[in-house]
Amino acid sequence: MESSRYLVSLVNDILDMNKLESGDIVDQELTFDLTEILSRSNTEKQLQAAEKNIEYIVDWERSKLSYILLTGNPVYLERLLNAISDNAVKFTKPGGRIHVWCKEKFADEKQVVYEFGCADNGPGMSQEFVAHAFDLFTQEKETSRSKYEGTGLGLSIVKHGAIYHNAKVEMESTPGRGTSITIVFPEGAAK
Repeated sequence: MESSRYLVSLVNDILDMNKLESGDIVDQELTFDLTEILSRSNTEKQLQAAEKNIEYIVDWERSKLSYILLTGNPVYLERLLNAISDNAVKFTKPGGRIHVWCKEKFADEKQVVYEFGCADNGPGMSQEFVAHAFDLFTQEKETSRSKYEGTGLGLSIVKHGAIYHNAKVEMESTPGRGTSITIVFPEGAAK
């Protein structure tokens, strides 16, 4: 089962990256409930983190969500959130901690801008590598692909998906201290 899940994940990553690079994304403007996406994404990652004995903290204290019914592309929003938290779970060692949040940056009756973040106390990355972290098929250590079973596509999907949806991605990382990634994502407020 684990091998088949990994294979499906690999195929999905390659297909997503191909769509993003070729511009073959069907842009959907759907009404969706942000709390459902956050709940689904975080529940799955909490279970994965628990299997590795990692503390997964959802910071609801930071969240003031004026609008939870939004219009936009919920599939790609969830895909981006899953990609950043998936990396944190993969690379954080047992006994580590992952902290995720959703913070409202701006809201009016037409548009809402949310900041989604994920910070971990995993191995972190060198500053030289951070400049290439969003490149295709990259991981800092050549042996990490076999150790972490990653494709090296997760952050590339985040970068390309964010660009396509007019979102902004920022990363801070320190070797031995962890990584923090934020995505500032604009969505329409549903009426």
